[in-house]
Amino acid sequence: MTKQTGSFWENLFQRILRSPARAAVASFFLAILLGTLLLCLPFSSASGKWTSPLDALFTSTSAVCVTGLIVKDTPVYWSLFGQLVILGLIQAGGIGIMTVYALLASMIGSRLSMGFERMMGDMVESHPEENIWDMVKFICVLTLVAESIGAVCLYFSWHTAPCFQEASAWKCIYFSIFHAISAFCNAGFSVFSDSLQRFRGSVPVNVVICALVLLGGFGFLVVRDLRRYVRWRLFVRKGRRPQLSTHSKLVLTVSGVLLLIGFVGVFVMESATSLSDAPLKERILSAVFQSVTPRTAGFNTMTMDYGVIAPSTAFLLMALMFIGGSPGSTAGGIKTTTVGVMIASILATLRGSDEAEVFHHSVRPETVHRVASVILLGITALVVGIFLLLITEGASFLEVAFEATSAFGTVGLTLGLTDTLSEWGKLIITVLMFVGRLGPVTIVLSAATVQGRISYHYPSGHIVVG
Repeated sequence: MTKQTGSFWENLFQRILRSPARAAVASFFLAILLGTLLLCLPFSSASGKWTSPLDALFTSTSAVCVTGLIVKDTPVYWSLFGQLVILGLIQAGGIGIMTVYALLASMIGSRLSMGFERMMGDMVESHPEENIWDMVKFICVLTLVAESIGAVCLYFSWHTAPCFQEASAWKCIYFSIFHAISAFCNAGFSVFSDSLQRFRGSVPVNVVICALVLLGGFGFLVVRDLRRYVRWRLFVRKGRRPQLSTHSKLVLTVSGVLLLIGFVGVFVMESATSLSDAPLKERILSAVFQSVTPRTAGFNTMTMDYGVIAPSTAFLLMALMFIGGSPGSTAGGIKTTTVGVMIASILATLRGSDEAEVFHHSVRPETVHRVASVILLGITALVVGIFLLLITEGASFLEVAFEATSAFGTVGLTLGLTDTLSEWGKLIITVLMFVGRLGPVTIVLSAATVQGRISYHYPSGHIVVG
């Protein structure tokens, strides 16, 4: 009997390792389960009482999936232990559960199988010929350095702030570390009940948070490319100049365009509504901040209540949240490169070309097919989520659509619906956060049977489209 049980678990483990999609789903599921159990405990809440499993599950999923939607006010409801659990879940979910496991294994000198290394290569999207451990180390070092610098900068920006005048230095240090990790991981969790609205006019706070969000949202491959390029320009300047990859160019271009659109849209539309009484400096800072955080951090420096911000602004933020960050990053959404390839494919169709082109490079047909799958499955998941929420929640369509998009994009912004969600509504949002963080394609692939490449083709058929 014991042998059969061991064989079952060994076979299950091998089946998971053979599929990066299954490994990702399993690792996130187990992390969420562990976080739920810890957050249910009495000493995780400030009142010392047990937390309902549903609220603990919602919070754990939001932390692991680096979303930021909350049903319990983080600084008020959770104890220090509970907040540290949330912070640990954010960190693990941000850089990837399997990356954390690989790092711990390397620290204790444990050797991992070749299958695990191949799976890790697929998950961090490294080049097939490069050492996967170099990429894992780069991810961990970049995370540590960025969060440390961010925490130090936030401390010197905050230690003279009115809210820390009567607090100990340790509280300011803790708040700085918490927000640095939350920003770099694009989580949006805050230990201020009003998020960062009290710092709307603070240039240092806005700059540091935005820089961390963008750095985490660009993706580790892009940051590594930029590091090589900048290091050559500043220090080396000998030999062949390193070139940014096509992937990095596309990420930076699409991100820049989206940031510009977000800034102009928020500044113009909110200058007549929620920011009408704010000085020009605060309007500019708020517009910049709110163009960055939907990508997918979830902090806010202006009031986001329903009826306060313009409906057009809410719609613009929904579009930014749905797109999200970039592949291989701490952000969610369908990703910037997906939108970039989709636009390139549309332009190719309008030109009458069979191949999409990006920066004088052809895009492989399978990439275009995957883009279509990501967009279609993403829209499908979002539409189903909105439909179900309209059934369970007594809220307007805009509130429901905004909440669902925020959950799917793992953003954390809300028009106020999160606090009033029903139990069914919490479950629906929880599922949307999970699907949005891992991606609908990954979820589908995790349930599919692993097969080899199909070696046959059917005759072509004529289908009229458009």
